[in-house]
Amino acid sequence: MPTDLIADIALRASIGGGESPVYSYRVPARLRGLARPGQLVWAPLRRQRVQGVVLALRESDERDSGRELREVADLADPEASIPAAGLRLAEWVATTYRAPLYDALALLLPPGVGQEAEPIYKTTAAGMQFALGELPPRERAILYYLRVNGQQSERDLRAALRGGDGDLREAYAALAERGLVTRGSSMSAPRARPRVERLARLNIPAEELDAALAGLARAPKQAAVLRWMAGQEPGVGSQGLGVGSKESADTGDEERGEVFDGRWTAWPVAEVYAATGASSTLLRELERRDLLAMETREVRRDPLAGDGVPPDVPPPLTLAQRAAYEAIVTALESGVGSRESAASPSSRPSEGAAPGPTPDSRLPTPIFLLHGVTGSGKTEVYLRAIARAMRLGRQALVMVPEIALTAQLVRRFAARFPGKLAVLHSGLGIGERYDEWRRLRRGEARLAIGSRSSVFAPLPELGLIVVDEEHELTYKHDAGPRYHARDAALRLAEITGSVIILGSATPSVETYHAAREGRYRLLEMAERVGGGLGADGLHRSEPLPLPPVRLVDMRRELHAGNRSIFSRPLQQALDEALERREQAILFLNRRGAASFVMCRDCGHVISCPACSNPLTLHFDDAPNPQPPTPNPHILICHSCGHRATVPVVCPQCLSPRIKDFGVGTQRVAEDVQKMFPQARVLRWDRDSVRGKGAHSRMLDAFLGGKADVLVGTQMIAKGLDLPMVSLVGVVAADTGLHLPDFRSGERAFQLLTQVAGRAGRRSAGAKVIIQTYNPEHYALQAAQEHDFRAFFAQEIAYRRELGYPPFSRLVRLLYASGSETTCQREAESMAANIHALIESRRLEGWGLVGPAPAFFQRARGRWRWHLILRVPIAQADTHEIGRFLDALGPLYGWTVDVDPVHVL
Repeated sequence: MPTDLIADIALRASIGGGESPVYSYRVPARLRGLARPGQLVWAPLRRQRVQGVVLALRESDERDSGRELREVADLADPEASIPAAGLRLAEWVATTYRAPLYDALALLLPPGVGQEAEPIYKTTAAGMQFALGELPPRERAILYYLRVNGQQSERDLRAALRGGDGDLREAYAALAERGLVTRGSSMSAPRARPRVERLARLNIPAEELDAALAGLARAPKQAAVLRWMAGQEPGVGSQGLGVGSKESADTGDEERGEVFDGRWTAWPVAEVYAATGASSTLLRELERRDLLAMETREVRRDPLAGDGVPPDVPPPLTLAQRAAYEAIVTALESGVGSRESAASPSSRPSEGAAPGPTPDSRLPTPIFLLHGVTGSGKTEVYLRAIARAMRLGRQALVMVPEIALTAQLVRRFAARFPGKLAVLHSGLGIGERYDEWRRLRRGEARLAIGSRSSVFAPLPELGLIVVDEEHELTYKHDAGPRYHARDAALRLAEITGSVIILGSATPSVETYHAAREGRYRLLEMAERVGGGLGADGLHRSEPLPLPPVRLVDMRRELHAGNRSIFSRPLQQALDEALERREQAILFLNRRGAASFVMCRDCGHVISCPACSNPLTLHFDDAPNPQPPTPNPHILICHSCGHRATVPVVCPQCLSPRIKDFGVGTQRVAEDVQKMFPQARVLRWDRDSVRGKGAHSRMLDAFLGGKADVLVGTQMIAKGLDLPMVSLVGVVAADTGLHLPDFRSGERAFQLLTQVAGRAGRRSAGAKVIIQTYNPEHYALQAAQEHDFRAFFAQEIAYRRELGYPPFSRLVRLLYASGSETTCQREAESMAANIHALIESRRLEGWGLVGPAPAFFQRARGRWRWHLILRVPIAQADTHEIGRFLDALGPLYGWTVDVDPVHVL
């Protein structure tokens, strides 16, 4: 008697109350060979079907005896499967970041395939007759809405009535108890699936065409369609003429009647309609007569369609570039990082104490830190290494921290690798991401470029990973699972045996420390690439200098009577750059027009009613108004999006002395326009780049010379190559410098160095001006000299003294509640439990910071308290930290962030 095949399946986390249940199911005979580990399937649970991922297949054994196992229902999507390396990566994410297993697995599934049962509510006969006036307001609103609109999903009701989950569910329960509403469920549709188009093809041999046309003598419209498709007469429409199908060798009207491999060309039905005036009824009649065959084909949604990127000619390498490239290629070609060795027990990583995996010199996975100054040509090294990996039959992954960076980078890579590139980031449509995912899974695309989530792309032949701007905090996901994409990439490299390159002009302290200790191989490029034009107009071969940086003390400007947001040196430099018809960047890491609005009599600050944040003044919501049109009646919360008008009088003391303070990018853009009326000003921040393709359009406008001055936030400081920029001005370098976060100095140095690096990338003579009230700060002093080593020396000493990473690992526990008292009580209780556990386990060096209110003490109507657990690096094993947190019991209401990038 054959044994049953059993599938162990991780089900959706929402079914298991926060943890992903793993249940066993029998695999029916019809699914044997189809249901494999990693496959997304449907499985019965209680009275409904849910999605789950097969973790393993096994023969039935004693674990299954005495149990009546249910059967796997079906495959959810035949292509929705996770490779073995992906299953291991998901397990690591779930373990390291305390996430439900299914949530980690879902990161590796195709975009848009997730489905779940949605609650559906409808009124009963009694509910249609019940007197609404007898109900409380919330129940009355729900019942009235259902009467008018018919049955509704819980999600649609929540959106329509704007209620919280708990509030609405209590009202539903009360209505159900009265017998006024009933609850059912409906399966949500997948948000993405292959796009197909219908095609029409002549279904008769060429030699029978004349006879067929003769038979249509009394159906002239049908005959006209046949003649058009056979190329015997022009169309009557204005579209579709000369647009061939993908099966045609060329485009052009002369191709319509050609026969390929004994078959007529197939035409999209929409083109036949447009060109001939035919209707669907007419085509169905031709199909009934067997004169026409209808087909379907899949149409790829190509995010690069229409870009028209010209081919790229690789430039010569500098000595530093060549040395870095040869080191990487040696690792690629040596076979040391092969998948076979990565899968062997000896090559599996030991659990590290530092964030992410902690490789050591014995591990086979080569990890390179490519530390090159801005403009040193790191991207060209990436391109050459990827080309070599492809020649070796491997796929490659390039990760960037911001969507804003993908547009320019994608063009460079598409020019070098035409047709081999897939793009993955949230700025694309769900269908585009679905199609790109499938191209990678099938091996049709050899290179993936994307933002944080691209680390989970399906790359069955992965051999090289590039993490560009590895220091960026945006690689950390701020919702569950709270993974760090750089560290996930390190783990993926270990699993697959891939070579990995971490690239940055300003590496994170942890990464550079690992390189200094020999755990990563350090490759340095200390000079900029030449190649611009010198003063003599000839090609420059010597390295370009880094632009000089001037720190302007704004205290002295104020003492000199200058109350403008621009110092006199910056005003003069702007004037000179505009006179020379060069471009300038003005950087300020704050959106809006003013930081806050305050009463000058009582000091009251207009704040968000749901958050502790002051409301930010915005002029308007129109992107890049030319010229900016002030509309001082919009106050916006940058945390929850709440909007309000500026009050005429103070709501506390009724004084009319209301004034806005501080400055944002809108105010900077407006003041530049006032100071230089002829200047064309472009603003690039989150408010001005909404919608698909907005980043690309903004970049094209500036690169195309349609603006003289670019005002922006941190998204313009990262990796963009802007050849005509000769001036960079930092309006307020002190923003964020003194936040209560141990990374604030590092973050300031990185931002200032990166934005300074946008200047002078094609010619000498550029300059950088940084305005500050604290020019003595070590981060600013190091940024002025472009001196990463000087900054690192001071920062690492500070971290060592205080026991911060890389000398420890941190775990942040944050509690949020609508009650401030409850929030404080829970935080203090948790702190007592942690102290007791540390003492009982005699954990030497373990410590706790807090409890204390979070820096943003209230957000979206909920109070927030937090604690920071600090674990010495020698004891910071992921499993040990996990066991410690498990010992605290269920952490209901708590957000656990392992290896946080900030503690605000």
